[in-house]
Amino acid sequence: MSNKQVSTDKMDTMRFWVGTFLIVAGVVMLFIAMFIDPAGVIHGSVLGAFGEISTLAGCLMGMDAYTSFKIKKEMRNKTKE
Repeated sequence: MSNKQVSTDKMDTMRFWVGTFLIVAGVVMLFIAMFIDPAGVIHGSVLGAFGEISTLAGCLMGMDAYTSFKIKKEMRNKTKE
């Protein structure tokens, strides 16, 4: 395995974990936004918007990592044949 391949695998792993964190953070923020009192310092709509943005970012990063993983897996299978 080349040095570039190792670096790419580390980047894919990092993207996966960042995407996972953003999804979890987004879901937590969405749940918090449902229960927060509007009289609080941070309005619930702000938390909701941040939650939606984090969820979207996590999904996009996750889809990128997933498709990259599938393409690499398919390429490895073809080189074995």
